[in-house]
Amino acid sequence: MVKAHRSPSKSVKLAIVDTSVYVSLYRSGAFSEFLLQCKYLIRGSSVVLAELARGVRTTDEGQFVTDLSKRLRLVTPSERDWLRSGKIVKKLSQKHSFDVQKTREIHFDVLIALCSRSVGATVITTNREDFERIQEYVDFELVIPT
Repeated sequence: MVKAHRSPSKSVKLAIVDTSVYVSLYRSGAFSEFLLQCKYLIRGSSVVLAELARGVRTTDEGQFVTDLSKRLRLVTPSERDWLRSGKIVKKLSQKHSFDVQKTREIHFDVLIALCSRSVGATVITTNREDFERIQEYVDFELVIPT
């Protein structure tokens, strides 16, 4: 007998872990205790996996990304998220005078924020400054682990 998939109950809080946390976790084990004990049900982000895959330098790093992609249920930006993200990035770039490189970098963070909002998830990141800037345009919860 195959069991039907159930959505998490309303009492379960979802979270999307940002690239910055996974990089620290992989390199130094930082935040492993936080993630093991956190009160959230972790969802993966296709945007985060793309960022991680872009930075892979070794076979072990590649395996880390592959393992994450297999173990986590993924949240992916919708067409509407992509369209809205462009408008938000333009506003952020103009307001904060971002150069081309910073504009590209923050675009993925905006997509992560929009995806988290769409599923009611909290973003867990060490990138406080950028995500707080994004909160000026996107209403989502943010947790900075210590």
